[in-house]
Amino acid sequence: MARLYQAVGRMYGIDPGLLAAIAQVESANDPAAVSPKGAQGLMQLMPRTAERYAVRDPFDPVQSVLGAARFLVELHSWAQVTLPGQANLPEILAAYNAGPAAVAKYGGIPPYQETRTYVRRVLWAYLLGVMPPASRPTDHPATAPRRRSTRPRVAAIPPAPSALEQLAAIRRARAQALKRPQPILDQTQARQP
Repeated sequence: MARLYQAVGRMYGIDPGLLAAIAQVESANDPAAVSPKGAQGLMQLMPRTAERYAVRDPFDPVQSVLGAARFLVELHSWAQVTLPGQANLPEILAAYNAGPAAVAKYGGIPPYQETRTYVRRVLWAYLLGVMPPASRPTDHPATAPRRRSTRPRVAAIPPAPSALEQLAAIRRARAQALKRPQPILDQTQARQP
């Protein structure tokens, strides 16, 4: 999937890590996932959203990621106009989850616990590269999307450039820090005053 995220990310100017984080939070990387609310596929597109972005088969990972990227690009443009000076990645993710109307109504992230948890989880996965620990009832695995049994498995809008560059810099710095060997303190050094 990493190559898919990279290719689509390049096409639409979206960080591939953001696409990967959304897929992880939305479907646990399961292209056959179906949510209790009817969202489908890897990127959990609702049927009307999939139709709007020319996704004929939401269970096809390529179509799902392409549709999600188109949606994120539109959300980014929408946020620039609707939330001037506040069109950040959290608001765009909230619009991906709860819809642009809810974000516009509240002038930012809506007070829905599900949406707030979703935004927190995607940002955590995106910035740190791992899923956050389950800490709220909505994070529990029992609320994860259900797997569609009738179909076999098939093998952001990003914020304004300055904010996206800052997020990418954080991710790069974290990756570099993880690659550096940690100095091991010699036992003789530890005993010296």
